[in-house]
Amino acid sequence: MNKTKTPTAKKNIFTLRLPPDLYKQVRKMVEIEKNKGNYAYSINDFLTELIEKEFQEDNKNGQSFNV
Repeated sequence: MNKTKTPTAKKNIFTLRLPPDLYKQVRKMVEIEKNKGNYAYSINDFLTELIEKEFQEDNKNGQSFNV
């Protein structure tokens, strides 16, 4: 399901490889959220939230990134 207004064809794909131990931790956090009733929650959602949160905190601290 497309949760954004960005067409699927225009989305960027990034391959991310996590070490097995870190992947297990991430998967565990996602399962906790799913057990709360948010069954559509995914590892991609979790990682996206982490990245967005980090950028928001950096912007509050006056740090900017040139992309």
